[in-house]
Amino acid sequence: KYEEAMQQYQKALEIQLKALGPEHSSTAATYHSIGRVLYKQGKYEEAMQQYQKALEIKLKALGPKHSETATTYHSIGTVLHEQGKYEEAMQQYQKALEIKLKALGPEHSSTATTYHSIGNVLHD
Repeated sequence: KYEEAMQQYQKALEIQLKALGPEHSSTAATYHSIGRVLYKQGKYEEAMQQYQKALEIKLKALGPKHSETATTYHSIGTVLHEQGKYEEAMQQYQKALEIKLKALGPEHSSTATTYHSIGNVLHD
């Protein structure tokens, strides 16, 4: 169902770009979702491009300390981890963790997910 999902995300993106503009957080969320589909298909470079677009927008629209910004740092880390770029992945996970600790707190499940991902990098 990846192709069907991608078609829906592309429709959403087209509308968002016209109605909300290229720097709206909802537009960033759609870029992130497109990146996730590409990641699941093993298209890591393309996924990274979409995550980078999402990150640029989120940094402007939401700021560098927002939990949604952390989510994109985490996703970038996941792509880098899959590519065997462990140091770079760790840097992205550390950025995500720093934000999540402040924005969500140390007991939040999303914070736990990032700790888990850091553990995976250390394990590999």
